[in-house]
Amino acid sequence: MIKHVIFDMDGLLLSTEPIYFLCYQRAADKMGQTFPFELYEACVGMSTSDAAKIIDNYFKGAVDVKQLYRYAYDEFENYIFNGGEVDFRPGAKEAVRYFSERGFLLALASSNIRRWVDFLLDKKGVRQFFPVITTSEDVSKPKPDPEIYLVTASKLHAAPSECLSFEDSIAGATSSITAGMRVCVVPQIKQPDTFVRERAFKVYESLEDIYPDIDELLR
Repeated sequence: MIKHVIFDMDGLLLSTEPIYFLCYQRAADKMGQTFPFELYEACVGMSTSDAAKIIDNYFKGAVDVKQLYRYAYDEFENYIFNGGEVDFRPGAKEAVRYFSERGFLLALASSNIRRWVDFLLDKKGVRQFFPVITTSEDVSKPKPDPEIYLVTASKLHAAPSECLSFEDSIAGATSSITAGMRVCVVPQIKQPDTFVRERAFKVYESLEDIYPDIDELLR
């Protein structure tokens, strides 16, 4: 039986992916390059190191990828800390409230850094719903490794099988599936691969669509 619900943040609760894409475009522009959507799509949900290999290969070594990352991070920080809007994905805030009001202990498992996670959760008024938060700073291996979800389950004092997770990315869903959790996928940019589709509970277009399945989902 499901006792705990774990949410990803970027691309699942918050519509940050289009903002990140804009930041990478601006960063590349500073370096005299163009960062196409196809390249961003290929990197969505990947660890920084894995994405760096794809970016380096795309630019054939003509771009200092570490510098590109620094520019993009600066762009994102400037955006969020200077009043830039970050929207909830459809049904996200309502889903958080729904599970909280039903008595589930919620957690967040994000590949982002803690400072950005805390700021964005506070900005959007949902920080109080997440007594347990795990970020990239709490683990040594990024998604798709299951470590972040295993650490989160440990913080919840729960078995992975007692946890339901919501993810948007292939890497995030793979991480949670491999950890032994029930996983629902709500993609924003990239559709799930065969591994995820065959093992996830279900793929939804929106968190608004989960409620007809809720009894089976929580069984």
